[in-house]
Order: sequence, then C-alpha cells, then structure tokens
Amino acid sequence: MVRNIVITAGGTSEKIDEVRVISNFSSGRLGLTIAKCFLESETADVGKIYYMCDRNTVVPEDERVEVVRVLGAQGLLDALVSLLTTTKIDAVIHAMAVSDYTVKRVTTMRAIKAGEEDSDKFNGETKISSEIDDLVIVLKRNPKVISEIKKLQKEMILVGFKLLSKVSKDELIETAYKLLKKNDCDMVLANDLSEIKGEEHVGYLISRNGDYVRLTTKEQIANEIVKNVEQLLLKGGNK
Repeated sequence: MVRNIVITAGGTSEKIDEVRVISNFSSGRLGLTIAKCFLESETADVGKIYYMCDRNTVVPEDERVEVVRVLGAQGLLDALVSLLTTTKIDAVIHAMAVSDYTVKRVTTMRAIKAGEEDSDKFNGETKISSEIDDLVIVLKRNPKVISEIKKLQKEMILVGFKLLSKVSKDELIETAYKLLKKNDCDMVLANDLSEIKGEEHVGYLISRNGDYVRLTTKEQIANEIVKNVEQLLLKGGNK
C-alpha cells in the first residue's frame, strides 16, 4: 500500500510589508534529511510526499514530492486544512519551526503617543519607508498549528518537534512529552538549540509511553523517525 506523507520543514516568514518579513534561523536541513530517508526507504512505500515550506527553503528533488510553499503560520495552517480535508494522509512529520508571533500592525511611536494607529499608511501591502526613525511593530500570537492536525485526521501518525535552548535534559524531555500528550502526537523529537551544530544534532525521540532514544546526528534522527513511522503504519496507525 502506497503512503501519503506530509513533511513541514524550515522556518516561517511573517510579513511586515511587501519586502520585509520576520523569520528565524531554521535551515530546513532536518526536514530535508527526513524526506530523503523516506524516499530511499524500501519499506515505507511512499506514494507522495507533500513538502510544506517557506519560499526560501531547499526542497527534495523527486517525482514523488509535491512542494507546497506557504507564507507564515496561518499560510501553513490553511495549506494543511486544505490538504487534510481532501486527501487521505498516513503521517505528518511536523518539523517546521513555526513562529509564535505574527504582525498585528505597524505604527510609529509618535502615533502611539497621539493615540493613532497609522493603519492606512502601514497596511502591509507597500514598502515601509527606511526614513522612519521610530517604527513600532505590534505582534500577536499565531495559532498553534500542531494542535489542529489530529483534529483533521484522527487516525494518521503525527510526529512533533520541540526546540528549547540551554535547558537541562530533564526539562527538555518533560516539556516535549507534555507537547506529545497535549497534541496527541505519536512521537516527539526533543532538541536543544545549544546542541545543534551543522550535522551534529543531539535529539531525543520520545514515544507515547515516555520512553526515548538519544540520537546525535540529523541522519540518525531521520532514520529513527522513518523506522518508527514505518512500524506504526504496519500496525495500522496510532490505534
């Protein structure tokens, strides 16, 4: 049986104006490595990979890959909703580093002090002048994309990711396991930014029962995720 897999990868870009965005440092290399591992697997039976990413993210080149470019967290959520309500998906590997915040409005300190919003001047559709000295960007929280995925297709496999920075191993594992339970994930990859340097990538793949395995490279992480997803698919999903 051929499988349909969704992989989200890289970072998100939240629009400020027609030329500027708020982004992050995610390279997308882990998502790319996972995709290649699925494509090279002789047992995963990949029919199609829907690869969702920002416009600047490097993508796998294979006829079985359909690249879906998205802008921002809301763009990703819209793309997932559109796909998951029309197409049977066997697993979602949600590796994208989704921004917690997006731009609510852009104004100036002068306008704030005067009780104005400058909503017509800074509408996101034109380039903001570089001559402004007191620009203010007001942010609002993005929707939690991972929280919506299993609501759309309950029986599919969901792999989540949790990134923290400079925390203890116990805190990292505990936080990632909470994310797993809250969002009905089948496994979560917990990693610390301070332990990611090029291909060296320490991560802990945590399963539903709380057990975990320590991995030290992107290749190891990708292979372990694909192996575990394959095993769950053979068992009939996450039932």
